[in-house]
This record gives sequence, C-alpha cells and structure tokens, in this order.
Amino acid sequence: MVELMTETLLVLIIALLTANLLFVGVYIALVLKEVRSAVIKMNEILDSISAISAAVATPVVGAAGAVTAFTEGLKAFHKLQTIRQRGKNRPDLPAGKAGAHPPLAEKEEKVP
Repeated sequence: MVELMTETLLVLIIALLTANLLFVGVYIALVLKEVRSAVIKMNEILDSISAISAAVATPVVGAAGAVTAFTEGLKAFHKLQTIRQRGKNRPDLPAGKAGAHPPLAEKEEKVP
C-alpha cells in the first residue's frame, strides 16, 4: 500500500514538472517570437534612417558643388573685369588687345 502511494505521488510530481516545463517552453517560444518581431522592426527603422540620411546628404553635396561652381564663376568674372580694366587704362595698346603686352622696344628705362 505504501509503495502504491509512493508511486502515485512520484507520477503526480513528474506530471506536474512536465506540465511546468511545457508552459515554460511555450513562454520561451513566445518571448523569442516577440524578440524576433522587435528585431525586424528595428531593422526597418534603421533602413528608413539610412534612406533618409542618404536623401538628405545628396542635395547637400549637390548644393555644395553648386556654391563652389558659383564662386569660381564669380572669381573668373572678376579676373576678366580686372584684365579688361587694365586694357582700358593702357593707352599704348590698340583697341581690342586689352590683354596684350606692349612691345619691348617701346619700353624706355629712365636712368637718374
């Protein structure tokens, strides 16, 4: 009789432990599924951030290039104006040759 009671108690304890392990296993599977879902959402967010930063960086680089081209164009324009003004200030040059150098024979050196 005692052996029957002991065996019944052992079977009951084993059944409870089995049910407990089953519930823990199901809970771990649900937690891992939730973690997987969170990782997928995080990956989508990071992809979106990457696309947004690339979309913002492209116009900034283009704008920087446009500003550089504009400033270089202004420098060239000012250089052409300077050359033109030098030509107007030199009466020894014929019209249309504002950038030309005067002949060497025409230069006179003054000796004190």
